[in-house]
Amino acid sequence: MTTKQRKQRPKLLKNTLIPRSLFSAKTDIKKWQTALHLAERVENPKRYLLYNIYKQIGLDAHITAQIQRRTLAVTGADYQLVNSKGERDDATHYLKSMWFDRFLQFALESIYYGHSLIEITHLDSHGQIVDVSLVPRNHVMPEKGIFVKEVNDDTGIAYREDKTYSKWLIEIGENHNLGLLNKTIPFALFKRFAGSAWSEYADRFGMPLRVAKTNARDQNSLDRLEDMLVKMASNSYAVIDKEEEIEFLQAKDGKGEVYQNLIDFCNSEISKLITGAVVGEASQGGSRSKEEVGENILELLVKADKQFITNIVNSILLPKLEALGYPVKDLVFEFITQKDVTPLWNRTKEALPYYKMDIDWLNKTFGLEITETRIKNEELKIKNEKLGIKNSSDDFFL
Repeated sequence: MTTKQRKQRPKLLKNTLIPRSLFSAKTDIKKWQTALHLAERVENPKRYLLYNIYKQIGLDAHITAQIQRRTLAVTGADYQLVNSKGERDDATHYLKSMWFDRFLQFALESIYYGHSLIEITHLDSHGQIVDVSLVPRNHVMPEKGIFVKEVNDDTGIAYREDKTYSKWLIEIGENHNLGLLNKTIPFALFKRFAGSAWSEYADRFGMPLRVAKTNARDQNSLDRLEDMLVKMASNSYAVIDKEEEIEFLQAKDGKGEVYQNLIDFCNSEISKLITGAVVGEASQGGSRSKEEVGENILELLVKADKQFITNIVNSILLPKLEALGYPVKDLVFEFITQKDVTPLWNRTKEALPYYKMDIDWLNKTFGLEITETRIKNEELKIKNEKLGIKNSSDDFFL
């Protein structure tokens, strides 16, 4: 590999920003609408409020699980670089590294955030990439191609035009796309409100209400009885006089089903947005066919995600690598698809006793390790006669 470019990076774009504390006030629908309006402005659109909400709803376990379910199907798939003949090229090993795994993760995140600006941050002594990082989204205005030091700034570094940075940057996502997470926000907020209300409900009505009846009028007796009721929360027993009585009253207005139903509804809508269907334990009244349909929809989404990554690597990343001296000219990135050979194997297995089979084809197609013919013609005749099978004149596997 040649070293056309310098081995050390100059100034990093992300190092020019001025850090600020994130918005931490209680997020509600009104704040989301305000953030959305700010992000969609024609003049000087700003996404930092919207992205702060994204960070908060990113703590939701269901959203996290659904995104991982879809993302891992891509990042866990095998891939290769092939030449013009469709053969795997040795240059594939350049992508089998941690920096490329991070690149794939950042690229897939653009589906949910709408945009990812990835920066090559470190090179080794041979000019090869060691690491990449995500330029903080709060400071990027993709609509204008500007990186701002302060999130409220209207002007900044034109990263697409400034050659100090542009050759080290990989931009993914459409300029005006706000990502899939934007559509999940109302359901994530409703779910949070339901969870908070349910927690308060459980605090008030989860334990039976304790009622004490007494004829005592002196303050000391009343104070003693009140103190006893308070301690019963953990002790579950009391010592009372004959004239005193303690009752436990159970709540009669349900067990919080209204909150559970709202949470289930929100989870269902989030699942549909991210993975295309409600499957598994989140599916109510499901069936095998329903589950299969859900899995098929997810498979289609994963297939589209793989094509998305394939286009990015071939049209954007590989030209960058070639400029850095990587031997990837005329190579093409592709995911390796695993073909289901079960039906073919079943047909082959049925034909084995009667027809010649090419050993090389069997080994290549089914991953076998056949080295020579094991059963000769005479042995086969004896075996077939015992099984009542008409003999063939050909040797098995020959």
